[in-house]
Amino acid sequence: MRGSILALGAIGFAPAAWANEAPAEDQQASPAGSQTSIQEIIVTAQRREESLQKVPVAVTAIGSEQLEALRVNSVRNLAGLAPSLQLNTQGQQSNPTIIIRGVSSGTSSNSVDPKVGIYIDGVYIGRAVGSLLDFSDIQRIEVLRGPQGTLFGRNATSGAISVVTAKPKGEWGVRATGSYGNYDAWRGKVSLDLPQIGPFFIKLSYLHDQIAGDVANTQAGRSLNIALRAPEFGTQRYVDRLGYRNVDAGQVAIHADFGNLTADYRFDYTDSNASGRAMQSFGVIPDASGQLLAPIIGLQSFFGGQTNLGVNGPLNSVAAATSNEHTVTQGHSLTLTLQANDNFTVKSITAYRKFRQDPVVFDLGAAGGLRFTFNQLGALITPGLTPQQIQGALFNPASAPGANDYFFPLLSARATNQSQFSQELQFQVTNDKFDLTAGVFYFHERSPGTEVLSILAPTPSATIVPSPLDAAFGSGITRTVGVNDSMAGYGQLTWHVTDTFDITAGLRGTIDDRELDIGVISGAQGGSLGVGKYKAEYKKLTYTGIATWRPTDQTMIFAKIATGYVSGGILSGIPYRPESLKSYEVGAKTQFLDNKVRLNVSAYYNDYTDLQTQNFINGRQFFDNAGKAKIKGFEAELDIVPVQGLTLSGSASYTHFDYDTFILNGQEVAAFARPTYFSPWTGRAAAVYNSPEFKGGGHVMALLEGRYRSSYFLTSTPLRNIMTGQPALENFNKQPSYWLLNGRLGLAEMPIGGASVSISAFGENLLNERYISFGAPVLLFTGTFERGRTYGVEASIAF
Repeated sequence: MRGSILALGAIGFAPAAWANEAPAEDQQASPAGSQTSIQEIIVTAQRREESLQKVPVAVTAIGSEQLEALRVNSVRNLAGLAPSLQLNTQGQQSNPTIIIRGVSSGTSSNSVDPKVGIYIDGVYIGRAVGSLLDFSDIQRIEVLRGPQGTLFGRNATSGAISVVTAKPKGEWGVRATGSYGNYDAWRGKVSLDLPQIGPFFIKLSYLHDQIAGDVANTQAGRSLNIALRAPEFGTQRYVDRLGYRNVDAGQVAIHADFGNLTADYRFDYTDSNASGRAMQSFGVIPDASGQLLAPIIGLQSFFGGQTNLGVNGPLNSVAAATSNEHTVTQGHSLTLTLQANDNFTVKSITAYRKFRQDPVVFDLGAAGGLRFTFNQLGALITPGLTPQQIQGALFNPASAPGANDYFFPLLSARATNQSQFSQELQFQVTNDKFDLTAGVFYFHERSPGTEVLSILAPTPSATIVPSPLDAAFGSGITRTVGVNDSMAGYGQLTWHVTDTFDITAGLRGTIDDRELDIGVISGAQGGSLGVGKYKAEYKKLTYTGIATWRPTDQTMIFAKIATGYVSGGILSGIPYRPESLKSYEVGAKTQFLDNKVRLNVSAYYNDYTDLQTQNFINGRQFFDNAGKAKIKGFEAELDIVPVQGLTLSGSASYTHFDYDTFILNGQEVAAFARPTYFSPWTGRAAAVYNSPEFKGGGHVMALLEGRYRSSYFLTSTPLRNIMTGQPALENFNKQPSYWLLNGRLGLAEMPIGGASVSISAFGENLLNERYISFGAPVLLFTGTFERGRTYGVEASIAF
């Protein structure tokens, strides 16, 4: 066993310096504070193990030590750790918006594919919902920027995130850590390595992570009866607080070595209970529905309603019709690797995964406390009534809301499932003349879901019943079953023209078959929402071409052209076309001053056609091909080891985004459209110090890092407000730039009774930035603020 095991959560280095320098089983521990240069990093960005500095891909590798120090156990925590990487959650904590190089990925619909590919041990995750898995033991995360269509496949136009879980070592070892922080936050992790049993190496790990909600719910204890419209939804109880998470996760890793044949089995399981972030209102959207909603909002003071209007910052309490979000995710994978000889390898990756989200109500409309009845609504929508008749109906005591009579501008309850099977067969050839990676890939998924949608709907006695406006808005109970199949063949060849010059060419052919069955159980499903069965087939060839030059042993320069492809699909019965990208990129990777400095830079130009975008019209979500866009930018990563034990790192990115055409609801809006949640500038700076080892063992470690994100918009077009006396909605549509400052200070690797013990204090978002992470123009313009400062203490032991 290693003579010194890095204690969990106690060591930190710069992102590049923190990544695994070599396969873990080949490494030896270094004395604390002894690092005097930057070590080699091994990545699998081209589906084979290679040095980071020799891979012609813009990639950031984040190793286990950095992940522990920064308390990262999920993709959700990666924002800002790599250039151009931004991440927001869409209200509910299982719905991510991941942005790489200006293009976002993520929608709650099972009918829409992501644009950032997420891979777990080489296995593609098909849906954005449920992709923010929690892992108890991660070896490395790689963030690949730019299209990865040849080797990783479809739905990775802007990039890919590859999570590599920890391998078993085949020798006895235990690692455990526990922490406590404000918001009653508890986290515990334990990993157990078993001694080798014949050809088998086994590793078991477990994680528990919980944090209390930060916003009180004034509707706590109330409930909503949905059984009349969807019996299996029953009655949903509203949560006491918004923003909590309570997660249990486990992993099993088994490695079997049969000589030339190895087998790696992985199992992961995540059981999560959470509530969405607190939604609050900034005003009413000035569309046709808003004209009806505005007077209802204005009358709430007469009926004892709560509007959740918050124009002066985050609210401490809201009235939220939000229930507990329970999700369960699990996955199995088996990777067989046959080393036929020194030059030829065959690999098979077989995987099955499934995801379940139980029925949940989420108050996207930020209006869980509005009071209004059907009789009052009838007075507003009945044509021909005089103002006196309308006023009489609105204030008639017989029409007034009772104790449990509420009104929802937008109420959505949903349950969804997804199961997927994938099989990949890969061949690799390596020799002095060329490297070849080729293979075939098959993917099948089935994703049934049920949605209860009510727009401008009263709920008498806290029960969802049909509304007279159902037909106008397509409200009702919708059941969908999506079945998708994808097949692909690919190959990428690198020809070593000379010892210093390579040419790479890659090609991938993809066939996607998609089926969507939309049915209605109750209520009306009108207009363009399209009840019925739909089928679509898409075929696409994508390619990659790269020229690589190594003028010195420490410098690599590359130029690349690549294409990407996001599959088309059908949402609400409306088909949308595939999204295509052609990307041009140049980059350089270099180390100098005796490997004390590493600098990696890249510049790119992306040309998108049929760019897919998500929009809301009259409270409904639509997905469409907006048109064409051109995106250009640059990225830089710098790591320096100026003196022994001190590591400095920084990264920066700039992205310029222009729409050539953007068609929204039949209108050309390119002149003033903007990408949502997109920050042109991102940056990161970090300093880590590990002191020389004490005479009796152990050392001091200190970490300080800041992550910068420039301003971004929450909607794709400007907003205005029709309500008098309130600031314009556009004032809330732009989140200003901000810094997130994080730190850690502690004693690490103290030898106590044969174990290695570490103790540290940590803080995240130390400047207490309260920024808007999500906004939705759904009748009301609603948004969520992220949690403020968190801090705590952590202790760990390894033996």
